[in-house]
Amino acid sequence: MSSYDIFLKVADLGSVTKAAAALGYTQTGASHAIAKLERQAGFPLFIRGSDGMTLTPEGRALLEPARELVNASHALEQAMSAIRGTVEGTLRLGSFTSVSTKWLPRIVSEFQRLHPQAKFEIWTGDYDEITDRLLEGRIDCGFLSLPVSPALEFRPLCEDPMLAVLPPSHPLAGKDAVTLDDIRACPIIMPQRGSDNDIRQVLDLERHEVEIRYVLNDDLSTLAMVNGGFGVSVMPRLIIESCGIELTTRPLDPPACRVIGIATPRGRRPTSLADAFIEFLGRAA
Repeated sequence: MSSYDIFLKVADLGSVTKAAAALGYTQTGASHAIAKLERQAGFPLFIRGSDGMTLTPEGRALLEPARELVNASHALEQAMSAIRGTVEGTLRLGSFTSVSTKWLPRIVSEFQRLHPQAKFEIWTGDYDEITDRLLEGRIDCGFLSLPVSPALEFRPLCEDPMLAVLPPSHPLAGKDAVTLDDIRACPIIMPQRGSDNDIRQVLDLERHEVEIRYVLNDDLSTLAMVNGGFGVSVMPRLIIESCGIELTTRPLDPPACRVIGIATPRGRRPTSLADAFIEFLGRAA
């Protein structure tokens, strides 16, 4: 691992201590690596403060070239492994919460059983954050749902049904299925922007006005508010199954779903490890 890996991780986490822990380094070793890099550069890369470390203007100017260098180095190492007939290295994977909790333990376990030298660095965020990290080269591939940025290559893996989520005593709970107009006529509880793509798409909020009563910063809080009787929502089944709350749900009429897949930056060749993982997902998801 190079000093540039440590530089990028400190820039990402804002802390030598956190970066060292994430990379399996001692704090002293990581600090020495940053100090050595600053001596080589001839200028400070970070501003040290009580609230952490932030990049200097000079350090920020080096961020993209350093990331390109590190990505190319990792790709080269993985290509050499592939030529030797092995799959090894560290896959930087972006994921959202429901996939991280319901799929990833099984998927990672099965992949590492086939390729024991492969390691994972998993970053969980919302759709917008995963997209940004893909385009910036900070992760190799990431789980997303359609639609995605035209700058990304998307490989669909499965369909995840969207369900109406209702308070237990809500009048719509007496129906076998709920229409979108039924939902639009009720006060709606939404997750925050970046996590709300699926519900916005299903309810077609670009063309329909609705009363959005609450916006919550995570899916679990959104579902808890619905369960408490504060409004209704629409959520993918995978989120509902992973939340651990007893919920009242009904299918939508007509049915709707989100398409979950794996995305990589368009025009940028995936690493050998990412290729192997994506091929594996096609069989395992």
